[in-house]
Amino acid sequence: MDNEAIVDVRTSINALYMLFCIALLPLVIIGIAFFYSGLTQRRSSLTMFAVPMLVTPLIFIDWFIWGYSFCYSASSNHFIGNLGFSVLRQLETNITMTFTNSRGEILFLNHFLFNGLFKIICAGLAFPGCIAERGRILPMLVFLFFWSIMIYNPVTYWFWNSNGWLSIDLGSLPVLDFAGGNCIHIVSGFTCLAYSYILGPRNPKILYNYRNINTGHIIIGTFCVMCGWVGFIAGCDFKFSYNSLYIIVNTILAALSSTIIWTSIDYFFSSIPLEGAEEKIASIAQQQQQQQQQNEQIDMILSQAGSGNSPIVPVLSETGVLLSQRYHQTKSNFISRRKFSMISFSSGIMTGLVVYTPGGGYVAGPGQFWKAIVFGVVGAIICNLSTRLKYFFKIDDALDIFAIHGIAGIVGSLLTGLFANTQYNSDGGWVVHNWIQFGYQLLGVTITSSYVFIMTCVFLYVIDLIPGLHLRIDKDFNRRERKRKSQETELEAAAGTGVPATVMAFPHTQSQPESQKSPLPEEICFWEQVELLGTDSYEFNGEYMMDFIEFIKVIRPQDYEDENTYDEIDAVVDPMRNRSGTSGNLQTDGAGGNLNTGMFGDYEMHHEGVNHLIKRE
Repeated sequence: MDNEAIVDVRTSINALYMLFCIALLPLVIIGIAFFYSGLTQRRSSLTMFAVPMLVTPLIFIDWFIWGYSFCYSASSNHFIGNLGFSVLRQLETNITMTFTNSRGEILFLNHFLFNGLFKIICAGLAFPGCIAERGRILPMLVFLFFWSIMIYNPVTYWFWNSNGWLSIDLGSLPVLDFAGGNCIHIVSGFTCLAYSYILGPRNPKILYNYRNINTGHIIIGTFCVMCGWVGFIAGCDFKFSYNSLYIIVNTILAALSSTIIWTSIDYFFSSIPLEGAEEKIASIAQQQQQQQQQNEQIDMILSQAGSGNSPIVPVLSETGVLLSQRYHQTKSNFISRRKFSMISFSSGIMTGLVVYTPGGGYVAGPGQFWKAIVFGVVGAIICNLSTRLKYFFKIDDALDIFAIHGIAGIVGSLLTGLFANTQYNSDGGWVVHNWIQFGYQLLGVTITSSYVFIMTCVFLYVIDLIPGLHLRIDKDFNRRERKRKSQETELEAAAGTGVPATVMAFPHTQSQPESQKSPLPEEICFWEQVELLGTDSYEFNGEYMMDFIEFIKVIRPQDYEDENTYDEIDAVVDPMRNRSGTSGNLQTDGAGGNLNTGMFGDYEMHHEGVNHLIKRE
């Protein structure tokens, strides 16, 4: 076989490999839809599922007309391309045209399809979380047009066009980004952060007793994304090689190591000591001991009187022998009880995939598998902690897209500056003594995040001022909240209490005593009522993600009572305890079987975790 035939065979194999990777990418899109849909409440679940579907045709048409050309055409400037590749007109004369860069050569159509799906994935990651449970779809689609042209296209050009000012091919400021840490994840994360900031918080009335619609959707979506992500990262190699296999193995290692750490963090720190619970349990134990001593005295008297078997003996056995055990078991189960969470498991996988994305082929190779584990572990720790940033900044990022994508993209990019090898025309990172590379990576993430956040805020602010294009369903919500906040502050100042006003962004996380609450009347206007019904009702005219459940609820409503109520927790976990009114006194029956402690009726879910409990006011 001559050299020309060998080249043709290799080209065909690479083309088929790229087609396989392209075929995997729609799994990411549908996985994102399932993942976000399962995280939200029933009233907005269909909206979360629909948004990735709705943006797909719009983004792809945009990509065909001018998006691909703006990102990858040869231009005289280093900021954005021209219309030289618009509507794929360059293929009219050469159908076998190829795209070439430092990673290799790829058929032009394969490159067009592969990167077009990348752009759809970026939009699908960002926009569902942007409008979650309070935003409108039409203004979002208007913003999508400007976002596509003025945000995504320039950033992609900077990193992945050979003439981009941050590309490694140009070499002036070579920032390593193998599969989209900057172009995909920092863009999506900071787009969502800015959108959530401009849109304002969700109405706190819909956040009480918050319950996601379907954890099964989250798990299905996670594994769809994980399968598709193999093609997402490995396809950026542009050819089938041993390094492609290393990339696939590293991708899986990063995801699984990340989910172990993320799930472990949530497991060990998902419960907090209950305020006053230890004292209450100790008090009950002391009462039990006193009662036991009294029963022992009575039993002794009855025995001395020759009365035979005392009816109190079973009670003594139950209280005397099992009291200490039940005390310690109760402390273990309720004071610091730990539980696994499949949401934590899925979030860890998503984080590991995202963190490894910038490194990809730069950190893959023989004997380099440990780097993927480092990426997963470090990313899980930092991103898990970053989910608390929204409380600090008071920005209601409903689906934690900023933490899981924005922060993870930054972490992955910086780690790439430390662990990159000398591959794909790069000079490597710190592991090969290229100390300046970390500075380039830091510059890249700073410029990308700042540009995306500022441009998003500007576009959204202008769109929100256009009549008919207000961003949220209840267009007066933020204005009313600011007014209410101002009035509460004035009332507190007049009363001289010095009590800080309720945090506006997340009032559902605050427990305020009745004496400190403002006497302001609460009026629910028409548009607030519409928003409280959910985006599914507003946008889809009665279509719901799982509408049949409403019918089942009507038939047997008792099947859908909140099983997380604390009455049921008391009954299920410790059948020896039952309530009998509001009294906290301990009571036993003749068999020592019913203990009425009423211990945990005064506690509710804490905002920082699904298993946290706080004292009810």
